[in-house]
Amino acid sequence: MSTRRACLTSVEKTATTNAGLWLDRFIRNQDREDKGSRRDLVREAAEIPGGETYARWFERWRQVLRDCGVECREAEVAGRMAVGLGAEGVLETAIALHRTCGVPYIPGSALKGLAAAFARQHLGEDWQPHTPAYKIVFGDTAAAGYVTFFDALPLPGKRLLYPDVLTVHHQEYYKGTGAPPADWDSPKPVPFLAATGKYLIALSGPVEWVQTTFEILSHALWHQGIGAKTSSGYGRLKLEAKAPVDPRKAQVGQLVEQIRALKPAEVAGRIHAFYEQWRTLEGDPGSKRRVAEAIVAKVKEAGRAKQSRKRDWYQELLKSLR
Repeated sequence: MSTRRACLTSVEKTATTNAGLWLDRFIRNQDREDKGSRRDLVREAAEIPGGETYARWFERWRQVLRDCGVECREAEVAGRMAVGLGAEGVLETAIALHRTCGVPYIPGSALKGLAAAFARQHLGEDWQPHTPAYKIVFGDTAAAGYVTFFDALPLPGKRLLYPDVLTVHHQEYYKGTGAPPADWDSPKPVPFLAATGKYLIALSGPVEWVQTTFEILSHALWHQGIGAKTSSGYGRLKLEAKAPVDPRKAQVGQLVEQIRALKPAEVAGRIHAFYEQWRTLEGDPGSKRRVAEAIVAKVKEAGRAKQSRKRDWYQELLKSLR
């Protein structure tokens, strides 16, 4: 008996289909004996591309992180990754897919849990739950840690999902019925989705502790792995090293922070000096735009937008933002 409503039986996936929605709602038959429907559902979901819509969404997300001063690094899966395999789903297996975009992702909570477990197990007495370093990074039941772990989203442009299979050889033994495993047990292939690709790992917090956390994550992702089936080699990611700091971008970041730190009473006397620094900035247009946006926002916040509109320097800033 089909599990689809009659009006959906003729619906087929398209380039803009959400893979998560398709996986949850479009299985043709949930009968446990119908292996073909489960296998087809996994294959169909794996073939759905992220598309241009996700690519634009991802670029906006990455820009927001940069504007907020969040440090981002890319991590590439070495093979396959199975995050969320044991979660609830229409199959016996599942995968963590972004609810809005339908792409695989690594929850920030999973990254934090992996880093914390690796620290406790491999970094000695200085990184046990009662120590200051552990509490600063990961927190405890009384307070949150100083480092924020964002969800790791995949970079667009490449295929991210692939059909995979795990095979249970001794079903009765694993059920705990007391039957011993035997050579004549019938294997049971179970289809599931595995992910691959590059992911944007994003952390925020005090600079020194963010760098320390990235070092812990680098070792944890490569040597321990994240998600399910890590003992079989799944979930290993290679985290890129910290990129050299561009002095011009660092200057822009410091300038924006100084502007945002101005008190409303200080704006009238000091904001024009920041405009002069903006005029002499060199580099990409995006960096100059960040500073211009910060100046205009601060002027508005101080309630001086009306009188500033009469000034040539303020008009120049507004013109650059059009």
